Amino acid sequence: MATIPYRISGIKTTQFALFQERFINGREITVQTSFSFGYNERLDSIRCISNFEYLQDENVLMTSEIQCTFDISPEGTSELKQLKKVPVDFLRYMATIVTGTARGIIHAKSEGTLLAGIILPPINLMEAIKDDLPIISEK
Repeated sequence: MATIPYRISGIKTTQFALFQERFINGREITVQTSFSFGYNERLDSIRCISNFEYLQDENVLMTSEIQCTFDISPEGTSELKQLKKVPVDFLRYMATIVTGTARGIIHAKSEGTLLAGIILPPINLMEAIKDDLPIISEK
């Protein structure tokens, strides 16, 4: 598979909330992560949406949803149409970018709070994203 040329055309924080009053120092914190993807009908834009939650004793300490939009070049759009899917490797690549973006957003928005020292850990995207995204034609 050839490289799919793209550019990041948008970053949006669609949800963010901190609940530092629920934080108990010394107790374990877990992170729940999910990713979803969508494309427009021309296949010249793909959106990756990430959700991250910090949990402690089943209480939500932080929740965030970050969207990154990737504009696909005409050559990349042609390749995706030919493949009839967005390959899993490209989905993981986009999710890597969104995860790094989310890490920065979480750091900036939690700075000066009790949760500032909790850094979004590395995410195993091989486990989180396992399949290609089929391209479904409306025709």
